[in-house]
Amino acid sequence: MMSDIRIWINDQEVKAKVGQTIMQAADAVGTYIPRLCYHPALEPSGSCRLCAVEIEGYRGLPAACSTPVEEGMRIQTQTPKVIDFRREMLRLILQDHPRECLGCPRNGSCELQQLVAAVGIDFPYPAPSVNRPPAMPGGRYFERDYSLCVRCGRCVRICHEVRGARAIVFREVVGRQEVGTPFDRPLEAVGCEFCGACVDVCPVGALRDNLQDFHRESREHIQAVCERLTAIVTHLYKKELESIWKTGICPVCGAGCRLLYELSPDGDIMRVKPDVDGPSNRGQACVQGRFLLNRYRGRPDRLQKPLIDNGGGLKETDWETALHRAAEAFKAHAPGAAAVLTDGRATNEELYALKRFAEDVLKTPAVAVVSPEEDAATSLALQKELGLVGCTNSYADLPHAGTILAFGFAPAATHPIAGTRIREAVLGGSKLIVANPYDIAIARYAHIHLRYAPGTELPLICGLIRVMVDNRGAGEQFAAKHADELKAVRKSLEPYDLETVSHLTGIHEELLVEAGCMLAAHHPVAAIFGRGLTRSPDAAEAVRALCALVRMTDSLGRPGGGVAPLYGTSNLQGARNLGFRFDGLELLKAGKIKALYLAMETYEPDLLDALAPLLGGVDFVAVQDVVRPPENLKADVALPQASIMEKEGSLTNLERRVQWTEAVLDPPGDAKPVFAALSALAERMGTQSFLPESAEALFVEATRSAAGSEGISMSRAKFQPVQWPCPTEDHPGTPVLFECEEPAWNGWRAPALRPQDPEESPDADFPYRAVTKESLRPAYSGPLLAPEALAALSFDGEIEMNPADAYPLGCLPGDAVNVSLRLGELSGRLALNIHLPRGLVAVPASMMQAVSGGTPVEGRVYAAKVEKK
Repeated sequence: MMSDIRIWINDQEVKAKVGQTIMQAADAVGTYIPRLCYHPALEPSGSCRLCAVEIEGYRGLPAACSTPVEEGMRIQTQTPKVIDFRREMLRLILQDHPRECLGCPRNGSCELQQLVAAVGIDFPYPAPSVNRPPAMPGGRYFERDYSLCVRCGRCVRICHEVRGARAIVFREVVGRQEVGTPFDRPLEAVGCEFCGACVDVCPVGALRDNLQDFHRESREHIQAVCERLTAIVTHLYKKELESIWKTGICPVCGAGCRLLYELSPDGDIMRVKPDVDGPSNRGQACVQGRFLLNRYRGRPDRLQKPLIDNGGGLKETDWETALHRAAEAFKAHAPGAAAVLTDGRATNEELYALKRFAEDVLKTPAVAVVSPEEDAATSLALQKELGLVGCTNSYADLPHAGTILAFGFAPAATHPIAGTRIREAVLGGSKLIVANPYDIAIARYAHIHLRYAPGTELPLICGLIRVMVDNRGAGEQFAAKHADELKAVRKSLEPYDLETVSHLTGIHEELLVEAGCMLAAHHPVAAIFGRGLTRSPDAAEAVRALCALVRMTDSLGRPGGGVAPLYGTSNLQGARNLGFRFDGLELLKAGKIKALYLAMETYEPDLLDALAPLLGGVDFVAVQDVVRPPENLKADVALPQASIMEKEGSLTNLERRVQWTEAVLDPPGDAKPVFAALSALAERMGTQSFLPESAEALFVEATRSAAGSEGISMSRAKFQPVQWPCPTEDHPGTPVLFECEEPAWNGWRAPALRPQDPEESPDADFPYRAVTKESLRPAYSGPLLAPEALAALSFDGEIEMNPADAYPLGCLPGDAVNVSLRLGELSGRLALNIHLPRGLVAVPASMMQAVSGGTPVEGRVYAAKVEKK
């Protein structure tokens, strides 16, 4: 705990904390010190020098943002010497800065304007004589007007320190430091994630939201008269309108980011910004939440009225007719023949209502989450090993980790917020091992990057455990408690010797030893995995092995350790906590379900595409969704659903943090929340007073009935979110699971090593490993990645190789090459992919399928030879 010390600011005695800077101490007592380069999310740099102060006994004018307080320090913030110095610094900034404040997008909110007002200027301020270049695009999302840049470095630092993309740098241009991209390349080509963090920290108008969508309608009406005048008038008019700010939880993924929505007077979203006080995201967001939420809401396929199929396809109807049709259909089926499925994007209250509807009205236990089969298998494996599914620890305690093992995890694509916490931990001294075939952004911070061949995830983990155990044994507590079990584990690991694992994975033996020793030496270990692992053919066994690795290092139940499965939708964790089954697709495959209620908030069609082929034996399908169901789903009734942005309720993020979200927008048309539709449907099926009438009343009932949620009150969910489980009102929540008692050890053993077909083993004649592009994709891409960022994987060629492999063969991009496998030969144009590991050749699955004779090719590795045609 930090103790208080006494300092004097402007001759006023104040208390400060040990470790605070002068600026933090001044802010705490309401004394404003000018600043421009400083931002609370960044490490102080002191580069702008505007926060200079005088300190008794100190030489010069130290920077308040980077100077720590000391006992008895006497500080003056407004002496003539300080004011003159600040004005000189401000003069240097303003001498090249345009004077067109009235038309600037940041007029009124510009920090430079505020500085001029606070510091004052006593020098002439002529407008720069050079012509201003036009603003450059930042994808579809923001604009870059570097003529307004004040070189504070905030955007560069947040891109490096917090987001880790390193897409923005300082470049020397004609002897001056200017902000730009490496080698002045397009943002798409330098790894930009389009997260908007740089826009959020820019103090002036150099980086700003692209509001073309918001201004388009008025501009189109008068564009023929005067395009430039229209832009100015529209912008100034919008500035005069009073905007409304609301807060809510992002509906896209399970990070639980709190966002600020700026709404126009007529209720449209003008822009979205991350909330700096958001307990999960702390002022960060991704491209989907920052820029694309408004486009989801305005989709042309948005479902606004109920639909019913009377034999000629879905036609619009009213709620009464649609509910009557659904009620009669469900009543015609025997108990147990119906199922209720969700994608995990409903609020906790709606999920509770779905479960009650299934059990009390339909009389069926079939209540499940629809998720990809690989995710379902992974969840079942976690349930078996840990007794629950979810992150055992908070991201906030990652800086306590000795080693972070990020396996098949591409933060920008699936969980950028966790990525920022990993980078924070690594910069603070934690070790990072990245296991991913692709050269992803987070690998730039890794101490070790294990670039394995897809499909070899399980032998890689088992090989690391063997090195770890052989090097220093298991953790002391584990070894003492499970001595006999440890011997059995060692025995099962014998087939996973270094030579074998290196041969299977394509990773050099020395690198495997280095990684295993790092895991053995630096505890606790945090194992984080994503889609690159869950889409593995051995995902369930690989996850069980990861859990064993964490437990054998005494990392379970410790801050900085544990297991973090980072996949799933916005409230998948809430469904898990409420007891939903994971195997929704398996329920349908069994063929016993004849009537189905499907509650979805569809953002991408993948799950619906997986569902459609399984509905052939289902007699009746009722869908409540935000979009019109596709024809291949063959829905009998479609009910419009209010999205998460259009209703209130609680959501549980992947850290198990329960947060309340408010309705930001009004539902379009006749859309309703899920619980409102279920109440009306239950009433028509003869069940009266089925559910409370409001989300708040449902919250109370749901928390009382769900184990571990009894202590989560409405005020906590709204103002002080806690992490489940929280059994009593005075309980602080559970950031770290299993601190007091670990789950039972199930006696993990390394699975038998699957023998590799000798014909598919690389050798001197077939030195490369050939895999399908599709098996590589999950290790790089995901639902949160900006479409522009996928340009890194868009190549004009069917066959991909690393340039270091292609050039010695005399191959250049576009050349026709033959790839010889022992079971056949394929050919195509070559593309060079710098993100691929050396020794790996990626080909389309369709090509591989053609030469394999129908043998499944996903997740398989083939020995290959490459030659120029």
